[in-house]
Amino acid sequence: MLKQNPENQRRDQRSSRPSAGQGRGASRRQPKFRLNPKRQAFFVVLAVAGIAIGYGLGFLNKKSPPPANPEISRHGVNQETPSRAVASVRHYEEPLPRDIIENPVEAIDTIDRRALPTLKVTVETPRPLTTETVRPPTPEEPLPAAVEPAPETPGPEPEAQAEQLAAAIPVPGPAAVAKITPKIAIVIDDLGIDKPRTARAIKLKGPLTLSFMTYASGLAKQTQAARDAGHELWMHIPMEPGSTDIDPGPNVLLTGLPKEELRTSIQWNLSQFSGHVGVNNHMGSRFTADLEGIRVVMEELKKRDLLFLDSITSGRSVARRAAREVGVPFIGRNIFIDHLEDTAEIRKRLSEVERLASESGYAVAIGHPREKTLQALGPWLDTIESKGFRLVPLSTLIKKP
Repeated sequence: MLKQNPENQRRDQRSSRPSAGQGRGASRRQPKFRLNPKRQAFFVVLAVAGIAIGYGLGFLNKKSPPPANPEISRHGVNQETPSRAVASVRHYEEPLPRDIIENPVEAIDTIDRRALPTLKVTVETPRPLTTETVRPPTPEEPLPAAVEPAPETPGPEPEAQAEQLAAAIPVPGPAAVAKITPKIAIVIDDLGIDKPRTARAIKLKGPLTLSFMTYASGLAKQTQAARDAGHELWMHIPMEPGSTDIDPGPNVLLTGLPKEELRTSIQWNLSQFSGHVGVNNHMGSRFTADLEGIRVVMEELKKRDLLFLDSITSGRSVARRAAREVGVPFIGRNIFIDHLEDTAEIRKRLSEVERLASESGYAVAIGHPREKTLQALGPWLDTIESKGFRLVPLSTLIKKP
């Protein structure tokens, strides 16, 4: 066998090798997959660490209940509210003040005098002296000196005398009013959102004052049911709270808005349902302290002949001042009966309502469609008139210009 030249042998080997393009194509057609345990372990550890970090951040950032309104606490309205009151706050409520607002000495000026009974004065005509009515002096008594009889002058007729005395008697103050049947107005706020409990509130003994949220759904049907049950209908308009952690709802009345923009928002709220006789503020611890803003509200209420109830969620409220300036009939609440969602506490507050009404002639109490409130309020309403009180719609307590 002939031996090949080494040069020719190397040439044959080069010609038998696949080209670079052929090698890459063959490599793509037949990829070789090799497991890398170290790389897989690294990615598994990375994924587990990411999941753990995510859960940890979620736990740390878990949303806590809204804090108590700092503005209210700063001004002495809600300083003593326990933490459990804050925990029960819903997303559409501010923490409710626990203060009790006593009616002032001039409380009678707030009441519509036409709702009070007429004061009757009885004057007895003195009987003429006769021998039977004159007792002769005893021997121990000195005889009276002779007195020249004065000329007889005609006195007023008995009826005229009674009118003169009645005119001289001042308007009865709180002490006299307390002798009149004390009147109690129960206002239930925040209606319309929780429809089952709203329906239960409507079925309570009345007349009650039911205030519906302007942004609740199905208002036409719910408010009609309230009127059919004999209750008075009011409107609950959302106003800016002191805390930015609480959402008061859409079309809230905000401080600092241009007047026309604020007026548009007020008009939207006032158009959400009909048949209401007045408005009270939902939240509003910041807005009711803003004189310019609350004055615009009063101007719109004046155009529609509506009343205003100040829920008094802030000790700095200037709603009374604005109402007087514009000429809107006004009244303020005395007490929240459910600042704590506790049955025993609610019953204590209802006892305070009775005390206020007994002392000043009337009381304005506000509650909400909560489970324990409805449970405590129902039996109390059934027996309140037997205790000598009278349930009235809120409008009957407001003095109208």
